[in-house]
Amino acid sequence: MVKIGFLVEGDTEKKIIRSQIFNEFLASNNLEAIPTLFPAKGNMGKDVFKNLDKINSLIEILKEKGAEHIFVIRDLEDLECVILARNEINSESVQKVIVEKTIESWFLADTEALQKVFSSDNIIVEFPEKVKNPFNELKQISKEKENRGISDKLIFAARMLNNGFSIENAAKHPNCDSAKYFIKKLKSLSN
Repeated sequence: MVKIGFLVEGDTEKKIIRSQIFNEFLASNNLEAIPTLFPAKGNMGKDVFKNLDKINSLIEILKEKGAEHIFVIRDLEDLECVILARNEINSESVQKVIVEKTIESWFLADTEALQKVFSSDNIIVEFPEKVKNPFNELKQISKEKENRGISDKLIFAARMLNNGFSIENAAKHPNCDSAKYFIKKLKSLSN
């Protein structure tokens, strides 16, 4: 098994990386996520990725724990392009995955899980990575389908995972290139 370490932006990404469905995907590709996942609570956000000393110390810890490859996953948010986001990750020794807009774009791309969560077979987001604010879009869908919004991102992430959300499904969406890129990079390590 090829051991993979992850540096992520926040708790939603952690929840996805730690999920059973993601770890089953890794195992099916002869990959294994090491249990240590950074940044630790209280040190969230992109600023950790910009600081050379901090990112290098986290990379070293992951390597000491057995990581053969390290992925940094961060949102594009309001930056103009992926290149700017990639350049903010102050390390050349990691695989950089930039989620177009925010991680919730991947939720919008997994049509099957989205339809299960909201018990509706007519939810299709044609361009999930072009939605200006994916979390607000999810809240709007919730208001339309359930007459209530979404107050907590982590609770909603758990609902998505409990209804079969997977990055692999998001990558199957014709317009979710960042998820496709991530899955392709992971699969390339298993060969």
